Amino acid sequence: MKARIPVLHYEFGYKVKDICVLLNIKKTLVYQTLQYTRCYGVAYNNHTRRCGRRRILTSVDLSFIRSLLNRKRCTYLDEIQEQLIICRGVHISIPTLWRSLRRLCISNKCVSARALERNDILRSAFMNRIATDVPDPRMFMFIDEAAKNDRTSARLKGWAPIGARCVQRRCFVRGKRFSILPVLTLDGIVAHDIIEGSVTASRFLQFLKELVVSILCYHFWTFG
Repeated sequence: MKARIPVLHYEFGYKVKDICVLLNIKKTLVYQTLQYTRCYGVAYNNHTRRCGRRRILTSVDLSFIRSLLNRKRCTYLDEIQEQLIICRGVHISIPTLWRSLRRLCISNKCVSARALERNDILRSAFMNRIATDVPDPRMFMFIDEAAKNDRTSARLKGWAPIGARCVQRRCFVRGKRFSILPVLTLDGIVAHDIIEGSVTASRFLQFLKELVVSILCYHFWTFG
């Protein structure tokens, strides 16, 4: 609101009385804000000392914490506290450290793991080779196995009063197991097979010969 006072006065030509009516503030605040604008270029006195206790962590300490978390994301608060003592000679409590992380816009969340063995150069070479060998995206066919039994739809979380376990009676027998082999393309699932039991190598080859190869032959004779 203070930042709007010099805009209304200098750019739009409002008088002090009109600004007080428009913003519902007193004249002293308007005069003081205009004086700060003339002296410091901002709507407040940037040379005054902030109220309250000085922060323990300096900007260098905060940069150290940020670099520490960039190198090792899964670091506990007590480990950050120990590194501050060893490297920076700063003793702070866990609540102070937690508030400092919130001030840095850093929060605790679930970890998204990435494979350390992944090679970006080989991955780029593979993408280039696929783009060369498969010029048309409609040529892609993806096959994956899924399974279902009587325990597949069982929910893993539930509700219960505080201090009591969440108990629900359910069948522990797995029952019959069905494996599903879908073929996914840009047009959706074009073929599928439901097999009782697990998928073996011979059964998978039979699925490729009977369904997948027939689809390829149909598209070849139809679209050339």
